[in-house]
This record gives sequence, structure tokens and C-alpha cells, in this order.
Amino acid sequence: MRRLLIAEDEELARRELETTIPWELWGYMLAGAAEDGTQAWDLIIERRAEVVVTDIRMPGLDGMALMRKAEAELEPPDRPLFIILSGHADFEYAREAVRLGAFAYLIKPMVDAELEETMRSALLRVDEREHMFTLERVASSDRAFGLLRDLTQERSTDSGDAYVEAAILDLRERFVVDLSADSVAERMGISGDHLSRLFKKATGLTFNEYLTRLRMKRAMELLRDPVVRIGEVADLSGYKDARYFSTLFRRIVGMTPSEFRHGRQ
Repeated sequence: MRRLLIAEDEELARRELETTIPWELWGYMLAGAAEDGTQAWDLIIERRAEVVVTDIRMPGLDGMALMRKAEAELEPPDRPLFIILSGHADFEYAREAVRLGAFAYLIKPMVDAELEETMRSALLRVDEREHMFTLERVASSDRAFGLLRDLTQERSTDSGDAYVEAAILDLRERFVVDLSADSVAERMGISGDHLSRLFKKATGLTFNEYLTRLRMKRAMELLRDPVVRIGEVADLSGYKDARYFSTLFRRIVGMTPSEFRHGRQ
């Protein structure tokens, strides 16, 4: 459930928004209803509103001023998504609202279907933003930053050694199955020890370190999808033992797969 704030100076309109809209069915918890922009700002801060449905014209701070204040005083992860309500189809207001980053600009009286579609779309946008900021927070941690950087910007395969090139290609194509330096080297007709020495010299990583990084990259990608269960993430990343996968993930990334998925640190 996402925290929703209503800001509307007309009492009848405010009460209607509070009592007649099925917010919970749409995925929202009503965190408050403000009668002017100043009160709305206080509630945004106090109750950490994630979505604000606000009238464009109000005493104190109007809807536009609220958006400007949020942009100036709140960090991006803390800024709510704004949905602007207006009694007039004023192009200049609409253009300014879009410039300030409003998610939607709705004209009163609103059609229920239009409001529902807008609110459900806003819910998805909030989820996307949260996930993006989660990844940024993870990447900012000392332990995870280097790993994420290396995984996002994969090491060049231009090692100058045909055996290493072939091994890397094999790893990228088959990392979900049981692999070892010996098994990969056997396919090329050389020994596992010889491949391991070549691999370390060319990439700066051992064979197993490179394989683990490929698998962790895949795991991080899968964890972005809440539908995929942790056990399935492990299996699709090359680990049959979900408990071992979770332990290894925590040791390398600095947090459990669940903590990574939900953005906890």
C-alpha cells in the first residue's frame, strides 16, 4: 500500500475525495487530507506521502508551489509523485505542471475511470522509482559498488589469448550449469591448471571468481522481478542449493538476496 495525501481547499470536494474513492482497492492508504498547501507540505514531511493528489489553486501554497518546494527541499527518493487537479483546461498551467514533473494533470470534474487508470499507473511509477533508488543505494555501498560496477561494465574479452576468449564465451553461455576450470579446459584440449593460469593473467580474476561474478550479475537481474522467488533466482543463477546461494550472495554483495530486493541496508 502506498501512502496517499489529498490537498484540496474546497471542503465538499475534499470530503468527496476522502470518502467516495476506493483508494485501498487501488493500492493506496490515505495518509491525510489537507485544506491548503501549507498544511499539505507539513503532512508530506510528517507522513512521508508517496503520491499527492492536489488542487492546482489553494491558499498558502498552491499545487505548483508544492511541487517546486518538493523539488528544492527534498532528495529525489523522498519526493512524492504529484497528480494535479484543475477546474480549467489551461494549457499554460498544464505545461508548467509537466515541466515540474507532474505525473498527471486532470480536469475537474473527473471521470472515475480516468482517475482509476491514473492512480494505478502512478502506483507502477512509484514502484519503478523505488526500485531504481534501491539499486542506486546498493551501488553506493562500499562493498557492493565495485561488484556492481564490474558486473555492469563487464571486463573486456580481448585478452589476446584464444583459450581465454573461448573460456569466457563458454562461461557466459553455460554459467547456469556445473562448471569448473577442468571441464571447460577439457573441451579445448588443455589442462585445467593451464587454463586457470592463463585466465588469471588475462583477466586479473581466477576462473571461479569470474564465474561467480557472472552468476551474481544474473541473480541481481532476477531479483529485480518480485515474481521470481529466491529459490528460483538461485537455480536460474547456477546454484542448486538456495541456502548456499544466499550465504554466498551476502558475503559478496554485503546483504541477503531479500535485503537487496527490498532495498534494505
